[in-house]
Formats: sequence, structure tokens, C-alpha cells
Amino acid sequence: MDINQKDLQVFSLEGSDYQTLLTKKFLTRTKYQPDDPTRIIAQIPGTIVKIMVKEGQSVNPAKCLFIIDAMKMKNKVHSTMTGIISKIHIREGQIVAKNELLLELEEPRSDKKSKKTERPAEREGKDSQRSRFGKKGKKIKKTTAHSRSGTR
Repeated sequence: MDINQKDLQVFSLEGSDYQTLLTKKFLTRTKYQPDDPTRIIAQIPGTIVKIMVKEGQSVNPAKCLFIIDAMKMKNKVHSTMTGIISKIHIREGQIVAKNELLLELEEPRSDKKSKKTERPAEREGKDSQRSRFGKKGKKIKKTTAHSRSGTR
């Protein structure tokens, strides 16, 4: 096999550069894109059982957005961030496919701060401790759109 110098391409890996032949499959691959926390997509196919939010509603990671029935389990889906529901693309009873866009969030407006986010500095330590642990000191498990807990 004849290899021309012009066919070689520079490939960087862990800070080192290599001259190599890159395959057509590698060159035409889909580039990695990190998850966008403002777009809630279906991680698995299923049926929307109940939608618990409305457009314009303010949500946080503790708020359940909707319940999806997938693989004979009802999964509660929570937001990964604090925000406002800007668009709902689903309805109850709808069958959704994997990677389908379900909800869109927008960042909360900075001019309207809730009382919960404005805390005096002296209470900050106690409140953050209280939010991680329940009333009796048990650790609270939070689920997000990327890690769900199933209920029957």
C-alpha cells in the first residue's frame, strides 16, 4: 500500500500529535455534543402518563415535570436545573420515541428573585444542611431527567 504524505493527517490524542490515515467513517462521524440542560429529551421510549407542569411555570430539580410509562415502569422525570417551562411538546397519553424533545426550559430571570434564593449569610450554612437532609436527618435522594427512579 502506497502512502502519500498528503494523505496523512495530524491526529491529536492526549496532548500528542500523530500523523495517520483517518478512515472515511471517522471523518463523517457525528460529532459529540454535550447535553443541553434546557432541553428535556426522552431517554427511553414510552407513554406520557401525566404532565405536572404548565408553560410559564417556574421549576426546580425537586419538582416532578411529568411521568413516563416505559418498560412497565412509571418513571418520574425531574428537571436538571432551576428554570421556567418555555414550551411543552408532549400531551398525556402520547407515545414518545427515544431522543424525542419533550420539554424546553429557559433560565430564570435574574430581576425576579424568589425569597428562597435570597437568604441571610448567617443562615446559609443551616439551610444548606437542612436541604440535603430531611426533617429526621435522612439523606434525600434526588432524581433528574438523566437518572430516574421507577415507581409502581
